[in-house]
This record gives sequence, structure tokens and C-alpha cells, in this order.
Amino acid sequence: MEEIIDKRIKIARTRTGVPCLWESTMKFADLRRATAILDKNGKSKAAVFLNADKEKQALVPIQQNDFIAKAFEDKHGVALSVFKVTEISSMENTAVIVPVYRKSSLVAEYEVPTEYAHMIESVMNKLGNNKHVVSYMTEAATV
Repeated sequence: MEEIIDKRIKIARTRTGVPCLWESTMKFADLRRATAILDKNGKSKAAVFLNADKEKQALVPIQQNDFIAKAFEDKHGVALSVFKVTEISSMENTAVIVPVYRKSSLVAEYEVPTEYAHMIESVMNKLGNNKHVVSYMTEAATV
């Protein structure tokens, strides 16, 4: 059985100090990567800043128990990861995440657990269309 290892990542903050992560789509010479930020129920979150034409497309506030879905595509196929935010530092621009689902690009057939299906669908849509933004903007989203 694979050991669950938590990881400390860098986060962004708004001018008022709200912790955030960037929803993004990045393309490298031999790899494409998509990242989506979802709430504790796996649903889209309101962004505080949208810029669909850039690699960093949406600045999304995060809270403990939110999810980060990532998809990587290379010549071997698509690898998927879902992480859960377990801690957000109040003193540093960091958060602790733990993997809750992974699928290697070397595995041809796989079954996505029901609780992660919408998250995987969201990030795969993003990977397929680099202008697709999972997050949304509301008039009240001023942070």
C-alpha cells in the first residue's frame, strides 16, 4: 500500500491576505498541464480575478478541505491527481496538501471513485481546452 505523504506548496494571497491558488493551463514542449481548484464538495469556486487568455487563468481563494485537481498529458497518455488542502499557514504563503487520488499515465484502464468523478471531469475539460476556466466570477467576489 502506498504511503500518503503531505506536501507543502506555495500559495498566492490577495492584497487583503486571503489565501489563493491559481487555476491554470500550461503547455511545455512535450507536456500539457491543467490545474483546477474546487471546493470541499468538488464544485467550482468563485475566482477573485479572471484572465482566461493567460496561463494563470483564475485566482481562486482556498480554504482547508478544498481540492486541487491536476491533469498531465504527455506522449504516454494522461496522468491525474487530486489533492486535498489540509492546512493553510497564517504566517507564510504556504499550504499543506495530501494526495487523495492518483492515476498514472501508464495505466490504460482505470475507474475514478465517485467522489472524485466531477473533479476529474472538470480538469480533463480544462486540459482539452486551454481557454476553459472551471472557476467563475461573481459581482460580490471582491477580496
